[in-house]
Amino acid sequence: MKRIFAACLAFALLLAGCGGGGGGAGSFSSGNNNSSTTANSVAMVVDTGPAGAQGELNIPYVSVKVCAPGSASNCQTIDHVLVDTGSSGLRVLASALGSSVLAGLGGQQVNSRQVVECAQFADGYTWGAVNVADVRMAGEVASSVPIQVISDPVYTTVPANCSATGTDEGNLAGLGANGIIGVGLDKQDCGPDCVTGTSNGFYYLCASASSCLPGTVPLAQQVTNPVSAFSSDNNGVLLQLPALAATGAASAQGSLIFGIGTQSNNAIPSAAKTFQVSSDGFTINTVYKGQTYPSFIDSGSNILYFNDSSIATCTVGGSTWYCPASQLNLSATLSSGGSSSAVNFSLISATYLNSSNYAAIPAIGAPMTGLFAAYFDWGLPFFYGRSVFTRFNTTGDRSNSNAAYIF
Repeated sequence: MKRIFAACLAFALLLAGCGGGGGGAGSFSSGNNNSSTTANSVAMVVDTGPAGAQGELNIPYVSVKVCAPGSASNCQTIDHVLVDTGSSGLRVLASALGSSVLAGLGGQQVNSRQVVECAQFADGYTWGAVNVADVRMAGEVASSVPIQVISDPVYTTVPANCSATGTDEGNLAGLGANGIIGVGLDKQDCGPDCVTGTSNGFYYLCASASSCLPGTVPLAQQVTNPVSAFSSDNNGVLLQLPALAATGAASAQGSLIFGIGTQSNNAIPSAAKTFQVSSDGFTINTVYKGQTYPSFIDSGSNILYFNDSSIATCTVGGSTWYCPASQLNLSATLSSGGSSSAVNFSLISATYLNSSNYAAIPAIGAPMTGLFAAYFDWGLPFFYGRSVFTRFNTTGDRSNSNAAYIF
């Protein structure tokens, strides 16, 4: 049965404050990587999920090879790792790692204390040690990059301040995946806030397995977007998925491509538009039925989340979803700086989930609640039938970010 008891919202909570003077839509810059000929693409699949978590909906997965630093043999390929444009950094369940690889990962320490992280997402948290690994995908390698080992067997005591942030997702049932590869707008998962603020909420320094206190962590030792650490094809990613009927398909096959404008397979189409993120560092504007919403484009959110009181709702699997009497064909306008684009989308009743075993369904939505109730979340349904580029921020300053979405 499809997992419909709770809709998945994997967008990471961003710690940097809003405000500051962001620039307008900038021109594309590909850096110095145009001569790369490295294999830079991996298969991405939307299916029912890994063994033990069957029944997932609209979750894009890739396989990631994790190696002990500097080793070509002490490696393991982890399947069904969720691709998330709404967070940064690789996180792998300890239970998905073999004992040899787990033991071979380098420890990440600050002031002789182990770095452990409480990674906070909109629907829960993951707790686990920050270790160092070589991350290999296609022909690309991120050497000695910090990753989070979720629910590692040593640091099992979760501080109260972390557990109070939501549901513990440190298991296969909670994640619906063996890990998360965050390929979002930022290179690190927290950034400057965690370099200077001990009350950042994300990072802890542990003198022992049961003695963890909030602490600051330098950028180089924070969990890092592994694509940004590749030697080439490292300025962004391209997600491609096929167009689907509103009622979906059993699965969908696509690609995760590394780099923007660095090789022939990641060239920006002439008709594509660049949407610079706003001064908060991660949103663009969406105008829907005359109302403007801050919005984000997030492959880790498995449905469309927005608020429209005119659309009927119902309860399916204990959660509230949109359930119109017949298919709705809707439209919104996305804009940022000098770029704007109309986006057409459809909604069908979520009661369809009761009778369908499809894993890829683009026309499912639900009201947005909680911290992001005033936002419009373009989840994975937005990606079907589009080539969506996410360009990384290279300024190190979210209030003056040059990150962008391009589609």
